[in-house]
Amino acid sequence: MSYRNSRCKQRGGALIVSIFVIVVMSVMAAAMIRIDWSSQDTTTKEVLGTRAWFLAHSGNEMMLSQLFPVGVSAAVATACVNNTAFTPAKNYNCTATVSCTPSTVSRAGSTIAMFYLESTATCGSGNLQVSRTQETWAKDIQ
Repeated sequence: MSYRNSRCKQRGGALIVSIFVIVVMSVMAAAMIRIDWSSQDTTTKEVLGTRAWFLAHSGNEMMLSQLFPVGVSAAVATACVNNTAFTPAKNYNCTATVSCTPSTVSRAGSTIAMFYLESTATCGSGNLQVSRTQETWAKDIQ
């Protein structure tokens, strides 16, 4: 038996195996790319959500500092204006709106001023837009 005859008996087995390996590796690479993209998307939404949460908190704090300024014994009810919009100093594509609703409560012959604050912050754009809302109740102490 010669070398030539034994080689002719192999009819492309290595070619089929190599094509199979290439296809399997391509599918695995595509799956890894999809997992990486999903992970990046999740991380981005978490960062934007945290920024929006802190901005909403800052909106309520800003309104509370206007309602109850340092050195003043009673609440400044005129500071409670509906829908105050603001943008943070470092704008990471974020905006916030703070709404203030005044009300009063009568107890034991005295009237107490109450304030309902709702701050909604939105960060991001398009599919990667996240919104957070925080509510706060405050009352005047006399």
